[in-house]
Amino acid sequence: MEAYAEQQTALRRDASQPNRESQEHCDQLATAPPGVEELRINHGAVESRQWTLLANGSVLQWSFVRVPDGSPEGWAPKPGLDKLNFQPPLEPALTAGSNHFLAYAPIDSNSLEDNQKSTTARAVFGPAQGNFTWRGRKYSYTLTPELPCFPRLQ
Repeated sequence: MEAYAEQQTALRRDASQPNRESQEHCDQLATAPPGVEELRINHGAVESRQWTLLANGSVLQWSFVRVPDGSPEGWAPKPGLDKLNFQPPLEPALTAGSNHFLAYAPIDSNSLEDNQKSTTARAVFGPAQGNFTWRGRKYSYTLTPELPCFPRLQ
């Protein structure tokens, strides 16, 4: 019984104080964020909006990027998604009524920045679930239901 109580105390402590490794991952995300897009199915079509980290004083927050002539919520159609040759394909993972965040980074690093983004993507979002090609470059990607580390800008 004592071991159970100790385990519960440790779990409460871990929940109230993020562990050092997760804090390091969040710091890493703050300095070298990979590309992040939110995907959804809307009336049978794939839509996306890009997310970025913004500083609000000393606090970082996730914010979607508003594009010129786009919707106020940042959503835009993604009709050419199939041309990016996702392996495995994304569409089976996307279900109507649910949103997923696609974190991506270059596979072949051409710079220290690319290498840091790839390292961050794996450390924070998890191992690559697949890859795609955009503008002649290969990228790895991971789908996740939530944005990590930082709150969303309201």
